[in-house]
Amino acid sequence: MKHYKLNFTLSTKVRGNSDYVKKNHIKIPNEKMFWEEPKFIGSIRNEKIDFQPYLLDIELFPNSNVNDLIMDGGPISTKLIISGKLKSIIEEYRKSGMQFFNINILKKNEVFSDYWILNMYEFNQEFIDFSKCKIIYQEKEADFEVSYLINEKVVFISNQDEFYALIKKARIKDEIIWIEKLELNNVNEDFFILKYVNGGVGYFVSETLKQEIEDAGCTGIEFQPVELSYNEWTAPGGEREQVYGQYF
Repeated sequence: MKHYKLNFTLSTKVRGNSDYVKKNHIKIPNEKMFWEEPKFIGSIRNEKIDFQPYLLDIELFPNSNVNDLIMDGGPISTKLIISGKLKSIIEEYRKSGMQFFNINILKKNEVFSDYWILNMYEFNQEFIDFSKCKIIYQEKEADFEVSYLINEKVVFISNQDEFYALIKKARIKDEIIWIEKLELNNVNEDFFILKYVNGGVGYFVSETLKQEIEDAGCTGIEFQPVELSYNEWTAPGGEREQVYGQYF
């Protein structure tokens, strides 16, 4: 079965504009900045939450469209913001490892209250066939012992243990490793989250769930086939453009 990464739409027609989010109204009841507050929802990195976190409202520009998937980023960059309709569909296909926190989407004088931040805390790295993935290692090379040159190379990994050993090495040297192109194996979930993919964290759906979401008319979503890198997917004249049209 095919699988797809959920992406927020690149189409300005579907977004309504290129900027989309006007302001995040963060609800922290003190003078801390959001990155200093461990109970802020954006500070919690895919761990189960057993308390009431500090949330936020998201204000869109007046000409932005209110889609079922709202662009993430900024203070909540690892989370999805979804409509109640999309939430209900996802809940039919996944029963564990998820929490939803209700927030408001604001636009002009309107308040859209049936929106949710998804906190997903169960990763399924075991679905990755590391031996068949394209993995990029971005290493530093000393340049006159003052600055560094960045060198990207493809590395070959046999299994998950080798991959995490390389992750440990990269962290020590302040280098970066990520999975550029995915190969999946023995997937038994229709909706799941993976880390160390292009962009850091990615949310993925099966062909079955993709069809359900499309049939429901959910907006703001583009489905990137996992076998394509992001650059391949977004290349001018490439598959994304054939499916969803040009950006503008």
